[in-house]
Amino acid sequence: MRTLANIEALLPELDHCIAGDLEDQDLDFKQWDHTSHDKAIRTVVQMGVCMANGGGGTVVFGVADRIQGRSKAILGVPPEIDVNLLKKAVYDQTDPKIMPVFEELAVPDGTGRLLLMQIYPGMPPLYRHRRPGHYPRQQRLYTLNRHPPTQDWRGNRRNRLHRRGGRPCG
Repeated sequence: MRTLANIEALLPELDHCIAGDLEDQDLDFKQWDHTSHDKAIRTVVQMGVCMANGGGGTVVFGVADRIQGRSKAILGVPPEIDVNLLKKAVYDQTDPKIMPVFEELAVPDGTGRLLLMQIYPGMPPLYRHRRPGHYPRQQRLYTLNRHPPTQDWRGNRRNRLHRRGGRPCG
């Protein structure tokens, strides 16, 4: 896990190399997508899943990873981006739930703001078998929750149709 001080110490290195060269198993730099708010949030969620599956780490948002020169590589994150919204998006869209920690780093370049997302090491892999004798080919710790919940508040399955009959389950 990288701290704010560790990241601040790495930023001057961007004058001599690209951010991709500074990346490691537990550190990744990502450029913030200024054109699409939804795409930027999707990237945050995907990076949270990647870091959780990799054993935890730090993602620095606002740095282009293929551009050399600090002033060109640091583009920053817009000031209107709400960190609580990002936390909620990562939590709601992952299974099992990932709870990231966000930190802000003030820089003189770009928008003046970088976001650090800390993902702490997760739990051991969960093995969920949908039917007896079915074993998935590749097991992952965390996945994106791509479908809305299919249970109501009582735990009854709703809004899902049988494959053959077209009747609701439960």
